[in-house]
Amino acid sequence: MRDPITAENHGGALAKLFVFLVIVFAFVAVAWMLFLPTLVTHQIRDQSGFDASITRLAANPFTGSVELRGFVLANPPTFPESDFLDIREFRARGSVRSLLSDHPIFDDMLVDVATVTLVKRSDGTTNADAFNRNIQAHDGSNLVPKTPSSRNFLIRHLEVRVDRLIIADYSLRQPAHREFSLHLDQSYKDVTAIDQLLAPSVLKNLAPVAAAISGLLPGDLGKVFGQAAGSSKDLFREAGERVKGFFDALEESKKP
Repeated sequence: MRDPITAENHGGALAKLFVFLVIVFAFVAVAWMLFLPTLVTHQIRDQSGFDASITRLAANPFTGSVELRGFVLANPPTFPESDFLDIREFRARGSVRSLLSDHPIFDDMLVDVATVTLVKRSDGTTNADAFNRNIQAHDGSNLVPKTPSSRNFLIRHLEVRVDRLIIADYSLRQPAHREFSLHLDQSYKDVTAIDQLLAPSVLKNLAPVAAAISGLLPGDLGKVFGQAAGSSKDLFREAGERVKGFFDALEESKKP
C-alpha cells in the first residue's frame, strides 16, 4: 500500500516544480518581448544603414504570429530629410512549417502605414533604392522581387492601409516637396505577387501619383507603378469615352 505521506510529498514537489517552470517561462517570455525589438532594429541598422525604432514587437514561434506597432524607419544623414517609413501596425499569422520553407503561406496579414516619405537626393539616389541596394550588398539578397508574378509566397487575406505619401525631390534645381492624402484601405485575397495589389480601385486613388512614384522606387516595384500609371490613364480615357457615348446616345434619342 502506498504511503499517503510520501504521495503527499511527491504531489507537493510536483506542484513546486510546476510553479517554478511557470515562473521561468514567464521570465523568458518577458525577456523575449523586451529584447526582440532591440535585436530587430539592430539587424536593420547593421544591414541597411538606416535607423529604426519599434514601440512594440511580439512574435510567437509556436503559432506563427507576429504583431508589430510603431515601426519607424529613418534615412541616413546623407539624405536631406530623415523620414522614410512610419508603420502604425503590422500583423501576420501563418503556417509555422511554411514560414521555414521557400514558399511561406500566411493566413492573414495587416499592413497599416501612416506615412511613406520618398526622398531623392541631389545625386538622383532615392532612399528606397539606397535601402534596397544596402541590403543586397550585405547579404546578396534583393528586397524587391525580380519577378513579381512568381509564386514565392501566398497571403490568403491581406489588408493594406496607407494614409499619406510624401515626395521630396532634391535633384531638381528648385527642390520639390509634395504631400498626398491617399487614405487607401484595401482588402485582397490569395495574394502571390506585388502587381495584384494594384486593383482598379487602388489605381484610381494612385492615378495622380503613380508616375511620380515609379521614378522613386527601385527595380520591378518601380516598373509596376509605372505600368499602373499607364493603366490608370487608360482606365480614365475609357471611362471618359463611355460617358461621352452615353450623352451621344441621349442626343440621338431626342432626335425625331
